[in-house]
Amino acid sequence: MKLRPHLLAGIALLASTEPAFASLLSGKALETAANAISWVVLVFVPAGAIYLFWMLHIWPERIAQRKRHPQKEAIHALCLLSLFFGGLLWPLAWLWAHTKPVFYRAAYGTDKAPEDNDAAAQGNGASASCKSQDRTRGPGRAADTPASAAQPVASAMRARKEPI
Repeated sequence: MKLRPHLLAGIALLASTEPAFASLLSGKALETAANAISWVVLVFVPAGAIYLFWMLHIWPERIAQRKRHPQKEAIHALCLLSLFFGGLLWPLAWLWAHTKPVFYRAAYGTDKAPEDNDAAAQGNGASASCKSQDRTRGPGRAADTPASAAQPVASAMRARKEPI
């Protein structure tokens, strides 16, 4: 019976309260504010969701670029495929971006891709020398290139090797 006085006091407090008005606006101003909020929600929330979805799906690609992953182009392709498959391939791209490529290290002596500027400079120099040699020899003689033509590429690969 100790509960009865507290229960009666609570009922008396509830009965004596007046309705609360939580809004600072009323009438036409309330409708205008609700209309503005609805347009913000209808326009900006989906745009933000699409942006967030896109950033989440290219996250493995950015990790691969930061870590100079030698297979970053393939990771990029997997990220784009993941967009079309509803994100099912995204965990694979994320795991692939965080793994070290074992066979790449065994073949090239390093587990990092060359810098983009270095690769472009070496690729342009090697292709330009091969094209000039092909022009001087004529068509059909490209198969007779001596081993010295491949030496700049091989020496550049040896220069980047790290001890295993």
